[in-house]
Amino acid sequence: MLLSNARYTMNARRMLLYLALNVLVSISATWAALWMWENWISPRPTAATATQTANATPTVFAPINLPPPNATPFPTLPPQPREPQIHTVQTGETMGFIAQLYDVSVEDILAANNLTDPNVLSVGQQLIIPIGGFEPTPIPVTPLVTVPPIPTATSPANAPAPNLSFREVRGAGSLENEAVVIANAGGPVNLAGWTLRAENGAAYTFPAITLFEGGIINVHTQVGQDTVIDLYWNQPQAMWAPGQLVLLADPNGNLIARYTVP
Repeated sequence: MLLSNARYTMNARRMLLYLALNVLVSISATWAALWMWENWISPRPTAATATQTANATPTVFAPINLPPPNATPFPTLPPQPREPQIHTVQTGETMGFIAQLYDVSVEDILAANNLTDPNVLSVGQQLIIPIGGFEPTPIPVTPLVTVPPIPTATSPANAPAPNLSFREVRGAGSLENEAVVIANAGGPVNLAGWTLRAENGAAYTFPAITLFEGGIINVHTQVGQDTVIDLYWNQPQAMWAPGQLVLLADPNGNLIARYTVP
């Protein structure tokens, strides 16, 4: 029994010794690896490298000047109109060649020069080249002034016959005041084709206008615009003088009335 205990104690001591030796070997190996890394493997800065690093000039980047967010943009100029050019036709040139030369269409060149046939060209002929295209100049349109027709009336079937006579010749000898006054004491009559005559053969033909019963109409010698009661002979000088005979005839030439200027 004592012998067994002694063997067991001896074995335990050996185990502790082995463990202690393993720990010492591990520590020695670790220290040796660190020493080799520190002295052989890891590079150390030399004196030249340290000097270069100390004397290195730092890189300075220039600042970038950015415009403020609310800066006003530069104004954009509108495109300038391109003026037409004059081209003198040379030998061998065609309308198509000239159009390609100036980058315009044949139709624009024809329109700018009032031409119709692109095949008719002569050497030395000058052509207007509408750079940028041909824009015709608008022609102002003058509105037509229409004079409304003077209203006429149709006489009823049982209306009395017209009875026209001279009432007076006003302002005889004065172009601005001269007028023959005609009155109708009968039924309405359409004066179209009736004539007012002077002794010298001058005659005024009435337009289509109706003179109703009891109405009067004035025939002025001067220039003017006709109305339903005032007609204008459009003469450059006075037509009537004292003692002159004034005649009124219907469309058939029948004498209806006569009057002597007082």
